[in-house]
Amino acid sequence: MLPVWWFLTLMLLGVVVVEKPLCAQDINWQEAVARLARERTLAETCASVLKRYGDDVAKERGSLSYGEAKAEYDGIIAGLSVALARKDQPASLSDLQARLQLGFDKREAFCQRAQSLIPQDKGEKGGISETVSGAIGPLIQAVQAIYFRAKDDDLLTRKTIQTQLEATSWPAFASVSPSS
Repeated sequence: MLPVWWFLTLMLLGVVVVEKPLCAQDINWQEAVARLARERTLAETCASVLKRYGDDVAKERGSLSYGEAKAEYDGIIAGLSVALARKDQPASLSDLQARLQLGFDKREAFCQRAQSLIPQDKGEKGGISETVSGAIGPLIQAVQAIYFRAKDDDLLTRKTIQTQLEATSWPAFASVSPSS
């Protein structure tokens, strides 16, 4: 459990931004990694839709948008991986959360653009909009869970978390296949 003074500091800094107070124990690291993996899957789904329905200009713009969101998530994953390897907490939880919010917003915008390319008569738009939209709160909890666990656990557990965390990295846009 976090010391009361640490939790109060986080609240005063505005770090706890979801509806209920969060502790590292709210979710486990497996769930945290799963939430980051979900973001990867959503990004890949949107990229494949964009590649199927977009013209060359849309694909070029989409590649840039995807790359910007990917860069934010890559930075988050790298920071958490280093912290786990060093058995230390990353320098700033608020910085990680700001980067996560930025990456999430960029992924959402990218997916909205991809969704807009689906022809209306295909009947797929409704299903994909439910798939690609999400809430940032669970993602922030995910980063907090990994952040607060960085100094806990034994070396093998930290290495397992690090390996699974690195597996949530997004593929390059060029390697995503168009949807069929």
